[in-house]
Amino acid sequence: MVAEPGAAEVVVQAFRRRDLGASLVEIQALLAENGIERALSGVAWMLRSRMYLGEIHFGALHNTHAHEAIVKDRGLFERVQRRTVSRGRQAKSERLLARLGVLRCGTCGSRIVINSDSGSYRCGDTSANRCRRRAAVKADRVEEIVLDAVRAYSATADAHGRGSRRQQIREADEAIERANADLDDTIRQLGELGLLGRRVSQQTLEKLTTALDVAHVSRARLGDGGESDVIGPDEIDKLREPAKRLAAWRRLITDTVESVTVAPAMTADGRPSRLWDPRRIDIRFLGQQP
Repeated sequence: MVAEPGAAEVVVQAFRRRDLGASLVEIQALLAENGIERALSGVAWMLRSRMYLGEIHFGALHNTHAHEAIVKDRGLFERVQRRTVSRGRQAKSERLLARLGVLRCGTCGSRIVINSDSGSYRCGDTSANRCRRRAAVKADRVEEIVLDAVRAYSATADAHGRGSRRQQIREADEAIERANADLDDTIRQLGELGLLGRRVSQQTLEKLTTALDVAHVSRARLGDGGESDVIGPDEIDKLREPAKRLAAWRRLITDTVESVTVAPAMTADGRPSRLWDPRRIDIRFLGQQP
């Protein structure tokens, strides 16, 4: 493998920007400005790849001096790795579900993010093939539905058979291991077949990389495995300070909710609709059977 000097300089710049706190979207824009087109998952994969250190790893095979390194500062590379779970700096939001990672688009499965200007949550898909029917919902509406559902679920948590926090952490760690193994196996198989550079293979790798990103985010939400300090809805309602109530509700939602899927607003014949339908919201709790 031989590095193209101009592109190599851009890649090093991308690593340095990430080290300074740039988001993946900002890194994606930097690459695009220099003629390097990558989906957001591809940017995340690039920033994790040890190929830029001059290494190649395929399953049990490791070559740590395969070619000349592009990123010669290993300290820079390792610092960037500590940022891989985060999507970069994000402005704080007082919306209940902002940055919890539970809201999902019913069309493409991407995370739904808050638009503070409109007071709505909207599909945050930034992939190369943009979501065709991006789901959006007024923040007040979906937050009210989620709060009501969590209150009801918390009152009957034992009946739902919710697994312990430690069990959830074990399952999340296993999901990361499986996602890593799937990605490694696919890279190895494509390499043996000489298909790594083909478009269909890149699409497959993007899907596997996205699955790995989702697994890491889910694990990060569960914390370090210590005993949960989450309190119930009745105790939360007794908290006087709004900031403490908000933080407590967020902890409870993170501890109980696996996903909140928002379907796009559509009429029966498939046209966009402005009418509110609470059935667009599907809530799944941790440990809940499909």
